[in-house]
Amino acid sequence: MNATKTLQQLGLASLLLAGLGHNVAQTARAASGDYLFSYQVKGENWGGITLRDHTAYFGSDDGHLYALNVEQPKLAWSYKTAGLVRSKPTIKHHQIFFSSDDGYLYALNRWQGKLLWRTSLNDADVQRILPANHAPWEFDYTKSSALVLGNQVFIGSGDGHLYALARNSGEVLWRFKTEGKIRATPAHHQGLVFISSWDGSVYALNKHTGALVWQYETQGALTSSPLIVDNVLVIGSRDTHLYGLDPQNGELLWKQAYPGGSWVESSATAAADGEHFYIGSSDSNLLNKFHARSGALTWQFETGGWSWGQPVVKNGTVYIGATGHDEPGWFETQRGFFALDSQTGEQQWQYQPKMIDGFVHGGVYGAPAVGYGKVIVPDLDGYIHVFEE
Repeated sequence: MNATKTLQQLGLASLLLAGLGHNVAQTARAASGDYLFSYQVKGENWGGITLRDHTAYFGSDDGHLYALNVEQPKLAWSYKTAGLVRSKPTIKHHQIFFSSDDGYLYALNRWQGKLLWRTSLNDADVQRILPANHAPWEFDYTKSSALVLGNQVFIGSGDGHLYALARNSGEVLWRFKTEGKIRATPAHHQGLVFISSWDGSVYALNKHTGALVWQYETQGALTSSPLIVDNVLVIGSRDTHLYGLDPQNGELLWKQAYPGGSWVESSATAAADGEHFYIGSSDSNLLNKFHARSGALTWQFETGGWSWGQPVVKNGTVYIGATGHDEPGWFETQRGFFALDSQTGEQQWQYQPKMIDGFVHGGVYGAPAVGYGKVIVPDLDGYIHVFEE
């Protein structure tokens, strides 16, 4: 199937007017890519979705973290913070962790949404420079998410530090200072924790002490999160290059230039074979599949828009969103969300997100969640849209 759908064609407007229960619109279940229902919140959805036990956990620019039962569908609970919630929630047993632009890392009971603890990340006063059609060209729209390893929680902060905290108390165990904001999410491999910073460097740290093991410098800010695939650390840079590094010593294994001087905003996702990975772009409007050991390109797919987010791969399908912007005569970009065959890059289905007000005029940035026969998509239009897997 190579279907293109809009939410209007899927009947969202009429379904919403029908008033089907607490901001939920619903229709009959059918084939892959068919629209099932939507849930509305009061802000744009820039954060990724975490799915567990038939519940989708996600944050919104309205300052809440939400727990949405996707089978009912109905809201299980919500938790209010004092800032944008753009981090993807991380779950460990009964705990769920997320950060907010109010400057705190939160740990909640994931079943009731009750606060267990919160710890300051000292970045409430960091001013975001959101995407715009004027200088400075320092788009700052994302947020670090937590990495949980045993009894430690690792998360980056806009104050330039990577924090290591005790999982059960929130006590700061150590912190490591970089020379720029940290919006990326840390990764782990063989006793090392890796993080990237707006100072242009990738850092490898001892996970127990925070001691620096190695540092690799690129020539641009790093918003891309590190990922280890087939013993290669993959990271993208705003210097328009994608890098493959040796995770043990930081040695450069390969380097790929992106076409058209495109930033590499997206973070990589490993393919099921453990040898390839998928990663998006910015101005080149592409989703790419690469071989991890060699850096060789396997295939490309034109998304038509800024594919800043992290792809998601499940059951032979790779999912990626695209955002559009309003700047006539510049790089033309289109809103979109795509489901592709992970082996060939052939489109299986897509939908076109609604237009919203602003320079970024809509689309999908946050990573969707796939499970229980559903594809759950965080849209900038203020809805969570759910499709048949």
